[in-house]
Amino acid sequence: MSKKTTPPVAVDYKRDEVPAWVREVIETGLAIEQEDARSAGSLGFMTRALVSATMPYKDPKAKVFERRNGDLTLTILAPNGVPYGKYPRLLLSYLVTEAVATRSNVVVLGDTLADFLKASIGVRATGGAQGTQTRLSDQMQRLFTSIVSVGQRVTTEHGRSFQFENITLVERGRLVESDMARLDSLQVEPAADAGAESELWRQVEKGEAGRWNSVVELTPRFFQECVETPVPIDLRAYKVLGEAPMAMDIYAWTTYRASYIKHPTRPIPWQVLQAQFGSGLPFTEQGTRDFKKAFKRNLDLVRLVHPGLKVDETSNASGVVLLPSPTSVKKLPTSKGEPGQRPLF
Repeated sequence: MSKKTTPPVAVDYKRDEVPAWVREVIETGLAIEQEDARSAGSLGFMTRALVSATMPYKDPKAKVFERRNGDLTLTILAPNGVPYGKYPRLLLSYLVTEAVATRSNVVVLGDTLADFLKASIGVRATGGAQGTQTRLSDQMQRLFTSIVSVGQRVTTEHGRSFQFENITLVERGRLVESDMARLDSLQVEPAADAGAESELWRQVEKGEAGRWNSVVELTPRFFQECVETPVPIDLRAYKVLGEAPMAMDIYAWTTYRASYIKHPTRPIPWQVLQAQFGSGLPFTEQGTRDFKKAFKRNLDLVRLVHPGLKVDETSNASGVVLLPSPTSVKKLPTSKGEPGQRPLF
C-alpha cells in the first residue's frame, strides 16, 4: 500500500481564522502599495535559473533532486542533503542581492548568526534542536556544498540538442561553529543583548568586528549569473511569504515573467506547473487536482504583495494564463538609469 502524500494546502482564509503570518502578508502588501521597493530600501534579486526551476519545499531525504520546467531541467547534487524550504531561498536572495550591490564575489554573512537571521533574512533567532539557528545552519551546509546542473533541450537549424551547465554556487567559505553542542541545548530565544550565546558565528571581541566574520566566496560562474541576469524582487514580499515556500517561488516566477510579457500567454498546462513547482505530489489525476488547489491558494497570497499581478487561473481548465502586468519592482526609465549603472530590466 503506497504512502499517502499530504498536499501542501494552507488554511481556507475565507472560512477559518486568519493566521498571524497571513495578517502580516496583508499588512506588507499595504505597505508595498504605499512605497516601492527602491524607496523602501528593500530591492533584492534572484537568479533566473532558480526562478524557473525551484528547490523542494520539504526534505526529500536524498542527495539528488530534479525538477523540470518545460525543456528546462534543474538537478541539485547535494552531498550534505538537498536544501529545502524557506531558508535556502532566503539565503540565495541574500547572496544574489549582495553580489549585485557590492559587485564582489565575496559575501560577508556577519559576526553572529542571530544578527544574520534578523537583519539579513528577517527571521527571529531561536535556539534548540529545532530552533531557527540550527535549521539555518543545516540549510547553509546543504546549500553551500551543492552543485546545480541546469540543462535545456533546444531546437536549432542543426536539429535538436541538449545544452547543459553545471554550477557550483560557492567556491569556498568559512562558517564558524564555535559551540554546536551548546547551541543544540538552548531552548529559549536569546536576550537581545546576548545573541552571541547561541551563535554559530565565532564570538568577536570589541574592535575585532569584521575580522572573523563568516564569509562565502561565490564561484566565478555563479557570480556572473548573479550580476549579469538578476531578477529584481521586493524583499519585503519575498521574506513575508516565508511560511509558504511555494508562494515565494510563484512570486519570483511571476514577477520575472511580468518583466517581458507583452501579450497573454498560451495556457500553461497544470502538469507543466506541477513539474516546475513540484510540492512532492504524485503525477496522478488526484495529485494534479491537489496541486491546482495548492497553487491557487498560494497565488492568492502572492496577489496580496503584488497587487498589480494579472493571472487567469480559472477561465481555461487546461492551465494558467499570464497576462501583461506591472512588475513587482518598478522598472527604471531606460534613459534615466543611475550613473554608472544600467537599468535592472
